[in-house]
Amino acid sequence: MDDIPSTASDHGLEAEGPREANKALPRPWGFWSTLGWELFGLALGAAIVGGSVLWLNWDQIETLPDTPEDRWFPLQLIVSNLVQVAVLVLAARLAGWPVAQYLGLVRPRRRDLVEGFAALALALGTLEILTHLLDRGSVTPFQTDAYRLARDAGLLPLLWLAFVIVAPVGEEIVFRGFPFPGWSASRLGVPGTIVVTALIFAIAHTQYDWFGAFQTFCIGALFGWLRWRSGSTVVPILLHITVNFISTLLSAIKVEWLA
Repeated sequence: MDDIPSTASDHGLEAEGPREANKALPRPWGFWSTLGWELFGLALGAAIVGGSVLWLNWDQIETLPDTPEDRWFPLQLIVSNLVQVAVLVLAARLAGWPVAQYLGLVRPRRRDLVEGFAALALALGTLEILTHLLDRGSVTPFQTDAYRLARDAGLLPLLWLAFVIVAPVGEEIVFRGFPFPGWSASRLGVPGTIVVTALIFAIAHTQYDWFGAFQTFCIGALFGWLRWRSGSTVVPILLHITVNFISTLLSAIKVEWLA
């Protein structure tokens, strides 16, 4: 899968808009190389966060699963995302591309934003109807527990920063921005890239049950399609920020006023 033509335009991916700027650039990383960089970034971020938790709680190592370190989850999320993005920025530079173009951090067209928000509204509405038909809550226990722990620790500003800004930016770069140049130009193709990145995105959210994973997959597939259609990762970033803002706001309402 690493046998990739010299430009993405050879695969007919260059419709009008930001993707036009990708012509005549060096080859992107191939399928396996892209996967390797992704796994390296995820592993390094997890190792740094996990190591810091062990170091800070070494005197409680025998009871670590029962200690309240989870109140620092927002900070851990920020650190892990920064590490992952830093690794992928390095990978983009080593590929010989301008970092912003490789990661898709280019200005989208207004039409792409309008279509993206319309598609998101339709998707969220459909998933919310399904949620009620299955008699499930709109807010997961993970979200309310994280909010409550952060509130009790006096870390609510950090939680809002982590959930609403850092996580959407970092996750879209990791799951949509970096993989698309190499994977969509490989034998995986655009449809395969959308499905695989959405699947990995859902699996990575281990805090959710099967229904939460299904919802995450659906949203991830939508974001992947919009990433390809617009040629810009900025579109799914803004939509991801919107989703996380709504979910965090609903968590605050449930904990502060509906508990």
